[in-house]
Amino acid sequence: MDFFQMQIDERLQQGISAHRSGNLEAALSAYKDVLSEDPDHADGLHFLGLLHFDAGKADNAVALIHASLERNPRNFSAWNNLGNILKLSGDKDEALKAYLRAVEIEVRHEEAWKNISMMLQEASNNDELLPMLREVVRLDPNNHSGWHNFGISLMLAGKREEAADAFERCLQFPPDVWSDKGWHPRVLCALGRAEVATRHMEMLVATYPDDPVIRYQFAAIRGEDLSLAPADYVRDHFDSFSESFDDVLNGLGYQAPKLVAEEVAELARERDLPFAHVVDLGCGTGLCGPLIRDHCARLTGIDLSPGMLRKAAALKVYDFLVEGELVGFLSSDLPAQFDLAVCVDTLCYLGELEPFMRALAGALAPGGMLVASVEHLDTSDGPDYRVDATGRYAHRPEYLKRCAEAAGLLYALEKRDILRKELGKDVQGLVFHIRKPGASQT
Repeated sequence: MDFFQMQIDERLQQGISAHRSGNLEAALSAYKDVLSEDPDHADGLHFLGLLHFDAGKADNAVALIHASLERNPRNFSAWNNLGNILKLSGDKDEALKAYLRAVEIEVRHEEAWKNISMMLQEASNNDELLPMLREVVRLDPNNHSGWHNFGISLMLAGKREEAADAFERCLQFPPDVWSDKGWHPRVLCALGRAEVATRHMEMLVATYPDDPVIRYQFAAIRGEDLSLAPADYVRDHFDSFSESFDDVLNGLGYQAPKLVAEEVAELARERDLPFAHVVDLGCGTGLCGPLIRDHCARLTGIDLSPGMLRKAAALKVYDFLVEGELVGFLSSDLPAQFDLAVCVDTLCYLGELEPFMRALAGALAPGGMLVASVEHLDTSDGPDYRVDATGRYAHRPEYLKRCAEAAGLLYALEKRDILRKELGKDVQGLVFHIRKPGASQT
């Protein structure tokens, strides 16, 4: 390397250091110096593009990074960064192509794989994705992320048996490579390979005997009679993916918050004043809060997961956020009774609903309402509720009505709708109202 090139590289590093420390002016000066000496400097163009994006100039950023990649098309980090910018700009198809290009060049690029995982569920160009993933696992059979994403892509293409084969391959990797060790067994169970799933879960229980998540998932796969999901399971499960929760649900076409919010808006139209005291039961990251905020004088959110609550707090929508268990919270010495409670898909982690309804009856003000969603158990006879291999419960509407009336509440309204998609199928749900007898504040 000659002295001139050393000077350029040193100036580039000065720019990168200034960029990382937030001194955008110094970074801009350095990048311009590099490009004035060498207009085709690939890294200079790349980092100048990132700087333009930080300054809110996404179109400039995309053009500069494309120019960088024309000069160095093997720069997988630049492809991944291009994907990030395109995704944030709303061009998800092109973003996915950029991420795929990154892993095509560097098959172990974990950051790009994580980005692909979050985008796979949308699968707007799965026909292009599937052959690329097939080639990745052929070339690198020890790539656990590749097999996972290949399985999802096969499932989205309707190739259930091939998908099951890919997920069985995932079971051969050490359990610690997966953030959710029971995910593949649960999906295999849903795909008809319960025996394989059960054997693997037996191994996991023996390896991690004190893990509440694995114990509960194993019980769900075996179809044990469980009245509710343990609180530590729900907390740990949602803490583990609180950062990607919103992206994942968006990819599943998640409709439940919107459906519940629409019911709240209908109720609000019948009133002169906003609901004085409202609680979002199992608020999670706050998907429902912004949709109902205009109808609430005071809005409280409660959730078991600290990670979820941190994301909900960042929305600045809730007046109060409480970490705690649902029934315990409703049964506690509350400062005021609630005029409205919303509960979006939280009851899918409770099988037996009698304790919840009794606690709700004490927590609602006279005339107060609950608007909630559950997964629909569509059977004319059989159990009142059922837990599936995913660890979530579905409920019969007759059971909801019976539990409400036993607690002195009125089962007021029920609508059927699709809550989201899972494993390529629509998840059928119920959105229902429950009212506490008495006069309501208007």
